[in-house]
Amino acid sequence: MAALAAAAVLCVATPARAQTAAAPVDADLSTEQMGRAGPFHVRPFALLKDVGYDDNIRFDGQTRQGDSTATAGGGLEALLLAGDRGGLRLMQELDYVAFQRNTDLDHWNGHARARGILLLRRFLVSLEDQFDSVRERPIAEIDERLRRKNDAVTAGLRTLGRGRLGLETYLRGERIDYASDNPVIADSVRLLNRDEATLSVLGRVRVLPKTTFFLEGVVSSITFEDRAQGRDTSKRAILPGFRLDPSASIQGDLKAGPMVFEARDRSGSDYHGLVGESHLSTRLGRAARLKGTFDRDVAFSTLQSNLYFISTSWSAAYEQYFSRRVSGEVGYGRTLNHYPIEVAPSGADPFQGIRDDRLTDYRATVRYRANTQMTIEASAYRLSRDSTDDFYDRVRNFYTFGTTYTF
Repeated sequence: MAALAAAAVLCVATPARAQTAAAPVDADLSTEQMGRAGPFHVRPFALLKDVGYDDNIRFDGQTRQGDSTATAGGGLEALLLAGDRGGLRLMQELDYVAFQRNTDLDHWNGHARARGILLLRRFLVSLEDQFDSVRERPIAEIDERLRRKNDAVTAGLRTLGRGRLGLETYLRGERIDYASDNPVIADSVRLLNRDEATLSVLGRVRVLPKTTFFLEGVVSSITFEDRAQGRDTSKRAILPGFRLDPSASIQGDLKAGPMVFEARDRSGSDYHGLVGESHLSTRLGRAARLKGTFDRDVAFSTLQSNLYFISTSWSAAYEQYFSRRVSGEVGYGRTLNHYPIEVAPSGADPFQGIRDDRLTDYRATVRYRANTQMTIEASAYRLSRDSTDDFYDRVRNFYTFGTTYTF
């Protein structure tokens, strides 16, 4: 609520003016697909997604259970413009996830966001509060649906203008909480409850009309709720990279560089290595697109012996447009989660050694764009996990249908 009030202060009451035909300086100031309601631009929407069949709803390797599932929900986006001084963007979405037989898995998911934008002569200043409450598998090593709550407040600043040089920076504070009704894993998932503070400073230079190089420096401090476990850490990373304009033949961005991960109270748990991410796509002729992603990062683990695991993933997808309304897409992805410290036997799992989880996913999607307000999508998805610890081997197939309608 404090962030929402602060965001409203950014948008002091001034008469709203019609936007010019030029694209807004920030996507959150766009009124595309929005109607008027008094001083606000609004976009109510309804969605029906993931309607289909999951043949392993509990992601269990020994006793697989299949069930039909569906997610229905809706929400509202609203934008209050303050002339040429900025605006206030609000969003609220609420979804209900239902299962035909396993009703104990039925749950609500919620998403809320408020962002105030203040435009100065050469700078854009923003303050954002984003809250999510979702029941799902939060990380790759947890196979039960947990309640995860994230509350992140972000203050940002970036330069405006058409010059070759630019600056972007943000300061974010985030609270992350996990909870489970299962007493067997409740204590272990609480190990992940933490507060994160992150400062990012990025300098950019446009070397070509459609190519911008940048250098980003990131520092983070992570404080865990259970201080007795000695899991408090800090991160420092230098990430050079580039961005390609959406009108270029190749679109997207790439950044990668060294990161220092220091576990202040755990000797031998530091990490010095490469992290980064990339999202690139290109058109093949007039009716096809090729997409690729890459991600390498360090994720916190629930295992007592390993503070974290190193996750490296990549994916490729090919999309074919059969007409202006119909397209099909196939994709393939691989992920390796590496645990650097030997795992000791525990409970029913006798495994001892270095654990590596290799995940492979296949997906196929057909999309039908009925109009600018509605898209219908049908998908088939397969995920398999092959671990050096056979106890964690899993396979899941998911067949779904869904649509989103904007009023």
